[in-house]
Amino acid sequence: MENIQKPKVGAGIKTLAIIQLVFSGFGLIGSIMAFFMTDATKAQLKTMGIPETSTSTLIIGLVLVIIVALGVILILMKKELGVYIYFVAEVANIMYTIVSTGFKPTILISLIIPVLMGIFIWKKKEIFFADDKVKM
Repeated sequence: MENIQKPKVGAGIKTLAIIQLVFSGFGLIGSIMAFFMTDATKAQLKTMGIPETSTSTLIIGLVLVIIVALGVILILMKKELGVYIYFVAEVANIMYTIVSTGFKPTILISLIIPVLMGIFIWKKKEIFFADDKVKM
């Protein structure tokens, strides 16, 4: 009887997944709070010079946050689909930010976690992209 151990997701992937899920949780809470903001709060933000966010922007952001969180959860479950979902959602999020607000150098900061996640996934690619999968 062979003792075959399944490869584990590395500590780097786990750490970045937790960070990403925490950011997604805050983004989800913030989007929901902004969606149900009262008129008094909107008026106060307007007097402070902070522009009001449109409903479509909030919904698109909410959907992207949920998709990124789903991708991270699937990555932690060692699913190849999770890697694709995560990176497509991250690229879509960055592209939407550039299209809606224009390019700003601070957008490059949002690339840190996805690039690190890509590096750690590449190091553990035998977990996600196994060539010896059962072919039928």
